[in-house]
Amino acid sequence: MATSGARTYLKTHKLRGKELRFNLREEQEPLLERAMAAAAGRTAKTLVKEGPLRVTLVALRKGAKMSRHHVDGQASMHVLRGRVQFAHEDGTTDLRAGGVLVLDSGVEHEVRALADSAFLITMSWLGETSSQRRAAGRKRK
Repeated sequence: MATSGARTYLKTHKLRGKELRFNLREEQEPLLERAMAAAAGRTAKTLVKEGPLRVTLVALRKGAKMSRHHVDGQASMHVLRGRVQFAHEDGTTDLRAGGVLVLDSGVEHEVRALADSAFLITMSWLGETSSQRRAAGRKRK
């Protein structure tokens, strides 16, 4: 898909018909290479940003982490490669390739790569999207 600029990139990741397809194996390879070279050891690529739906592919180098955060909507994390640990107030969950974790809206969690890893996040956004805020002339709170 075209990635020449933010506008083009996002336009190509919106539904323009009945479907939008990706080969996750092909998408994760260059992303993992970028994560290996990144100072923080992580990188991500939004595959779909349509209305309340977000689908993001994340790559983490072994030992890299995503600090504590939450999502205003339900989210699933599907590990495609490696081993990832998700920690939240009720404990930790280690997932290997093929494992899926679903978190309810607002659950604070952090993520740590126990091996070089790639995982797919699918979110159903509950709040206003940035496009809706821009249309209404408001900034994010």
